[in-house]
Amino acid sequence: MYIKISRDGAGKGKNRGSLGRVIAIVLIVLGTVAVIAGLLWTALRIQRRKKSSEAPLDGGGSDEEDNYLESISGMPVRFTYSDLRQATDDFLVKLGSGGFGTVYLGKLRDGSRVAVKKLEGVHQGTKEFRAEVSIIGSIHHIHLVRLRGFCAEGSHRLLAYEYMSNGSLDRWIFRRDKEGHQLDWEKRFNIALGTAKGLAYLHEDCESKIVHCDIKPENVLLDDNFEAKVSDFGLAKMMTREQSHVFTTLRGTRGYLAPEWITNYAISEKSDVYSFGMNFDPSETSEKAHFPSYAFKMMEEGKLREVLDSTLLLSDKDDSVETTIKVALWCIQEDMTLRPSMAKVVQMLEGLTDVPQPPTSSQMGFRLYANLIKTMSEEGSSAASGPSDWNSEALLSAVRLSGPR
Repeated sequence: MYIKISRDGAGKGKNRGSLGRVIAIVLIVLGTVAVIAGLLWTALRIQRRKKSSEAPLDGGGSDEEDNYLESISGMPVRFTYSDLRQATDDFLVKLGSGGFGTVYLGKLRDGSRVAVKKLEGVHQGTKEFRAEVSIIGSIHHIHLVRLRGFCAEGSHRLLAYEYMSNGSLDRWIFRRDKEGHQLDWEKRFNIALGTAKGLAYLHEDCESKIVHCDIKPENVLLDDNFEAKVSDFGLAKMMTREQSHVFTTLRGTRGYLAPEWITNYAISEKSDVYSFGMNFDPSETSEKAHFPSYAFKMMEEGKLREVLDSTLLLSDKDDSVETTIKVALWCIQEDMTLRPSMAKVVQMLEGLTDVPQPPTSSQMGFRLYANLIKTMSEEGSSAASGPSDWNSEALLSAVRLSGPR
């Protein structure tokens, strides 16, 4: 007996199984494509937003930066890139260069001359650019360089300062003025006093306490009459009036840094006081005046005038010489609590208050500080070589006013 089975039933079952597998594969492929498309769409959205934030707003900077700049009270003039390019004759006359850019001579439409700093590596110098505009752009003092305006257009970041015809102080150390003479004592003293007044204003007369953090000869500019003006606020630190100290990253120039920078202690406006003292060692050109150790030694022996360059013409009745040296020695005390405020420094220089004999700082402390600086140099924190002894000639070139660093 035979039973005949139809092949159609088995075929249909087999076809249904194959169809199910095909549908499953198609769904997996479509799902994978959808996931990939979703990821690509998300990536494109992020990229577009990023480009949008970097794109100029009406020829200016980013939305976020524009909002920041517009929020600054007393914001200086905002120039276009074309304005400053025309003012500098397409950046023709170069005045100098620094860590964040090159400075060019320019002339505005009103005929006034300006020094235009063209920042390079704009993303790296964003904080410095903002610090300059927000700090110096909103304050005014006769001994602070004036920011005439700025440019934040696309990738261009420029700062336009009042032009200081006699350049920076470091140009005049060991050099002679236009009449063939070195800066006389009166000019040197007035430069020290003007710088002190500028710093005192930053520390005590602004709404927020401003610590410059990089006082050195290159950042003291001189006008036609050799009046001093403090410049370059790219590393400045703002503090509230309630703050006495603040921790911050190491900044400034080796050789002018206060010990608390090296020992990772909190800094304050007294750190600027130390740098001021190191800037205004009045010995300048005397090879034997290994400031500060030599100055302390001469003070103990009652021979402070021997710290000065012997070629200077000084009046025996001029007490400002000894006063200035003693003030500088007060400023560079290792213990920051012993250092005077810059307002007190101004009073002492002007003869409004007596200048007591400063305590002799520990030579061991000086040697320790110098060795710490040397270690920093060996670890690559500075291109300059570090001195091994506070009295070494290598250190002298960094800590006294002895020329460009």
